[in-house]
Amino acid sequence: MVTSHKTAIDLFSCGGGMSAGFSGRPEWEIVAAVDLEVAKPSGRSSGETGCNSIYEANHGVRPLSADLSTFPPETLREMTGLAKKELTCLISCAPCTDFSRANPTNHLSDRQRNTLVGRSGDFVEEFLPKTFVMENARELITGNHPQHWLGLKQRLTSLGYDVREEVHFLNRFGLPQVRERALIIASRIGSARALGDLWEGWEVSPDAVTVRTALTRLNNMAVELENDFEGAKYPNTGRKVSDRLAATPHDGGGWVDVARNDATRHLCTPKCLKKWEDQDLGSHPDIYGRMWWDRPAPTIKRECAHVGNGRYAHPELNRLLTVREMATLQGFPFGYRFPGRSVANKYRVIGDAVPPLIAWQVAACVEWMLDGRKPRREKWVMPGTTFQLADLKRVSVEVETESQVA
Repeated sequence: MVTSHKTAIDLFSCGGGMSAGFSGRPEWEIVAAVDLEVAKPSGRSSGETGCNSIYEANHGVRPLSADLSTFPPETLREMTGLAKKELTCLISCAPCTDFSRANPTNHLSDRQRNTLVGRSGDFVEEFLPKTFVMENARELITGNHPQHWLGLKQRLTSLGYDVREEVHFLNRFGLPQVRERALIIASRIGSARALGDLWEGWEVSPDAVTVRTALTRLNNMAVELENDFEGAKYPNTGRKVSDRLAATPHDGGGWVDVARNDATRHLCTPKCLKKWEDQDLGSHPDIYGRMWWDRPAPTIKRECAHVGNGRYAHPELNRLLTVREMATLQGFPFGYRFPGRSVANKYRVIGDAVPPLIAWQVAACVEWMLDGRKPRREKWVMPGTTFQLADLKRVSVEVETESQVA
């Protein structure tokens, strides 16, 4: 018998993106979270990310600052007071840095941090939760070092879990961003259910996942967000970057457009000028670029705090997207808090996060596994985000005529 009170623990909790899918549901309680708060990928020299304060501000739980590569799973279980098999869901979104294709050397080198995927299995074995979820870069499953995932999958299976792994572009599920991720969901109490199951027979309207729609819906919250001092911030840029942005065409323009114009070419960085001279126009085409209004945003990464790191500039205004705008495109609720003095850390936490509106759907899959009933659509559309119930439509099925078959 499944009780109405459900518990979750979030390992590698970051700013609470995956937890947001659970803690906003009245029957769920986050009983513990753990994150070392070390900036990635540079290590301790980069300082703390401040993510635990952001997590606490939104979920009411202060994550334990601990290194999960050495922290004993039995100690965490003792701290929570949970008996084996009592935990409802264990979340473990191990770092994706050394799997992701964003670092071109990752396909050559298998780094120590990747073992944290397998380390998650130690915590599963200690708690034996009813369900387990993990989000990571697609390369966790499809990359050159699949042994980490395959080892964890074998271990989960040996512990009695039914395991589902999927790789999806998340704009398919209402995120206004082209973000390809691996999602793992496992159940010890029955068949695993994943996002592909949840969305069977449904699709999202293409207009609903554009930058224009997301930012328009954010702007419509102006009264509610009138004192949004945390979210309204964005880094100041120097004169050169400001002049470069001013010369960049609206709605998807980039450094190539600036270089193509004889009158503005001098505004390009030396590296971009060299690429222009070599006609190497396909290399890093998104740096110093503007987003397109009527497309989903490009993948928002942890380095999104500077326009030189990707296509992170506003489609028309001469600035980086604000913290709130970037968070909206990453699927955060409009009222999510981002306390802290470091603006760069706010962007880093956003880029590192599991998109909450996707996490909400993952939680709906978990609830499906727990009670055996597929949730109504109202239960898998996260309130207070850019994704709305009206954005859903049934998949159209074309009926073949005899002439088409022939």
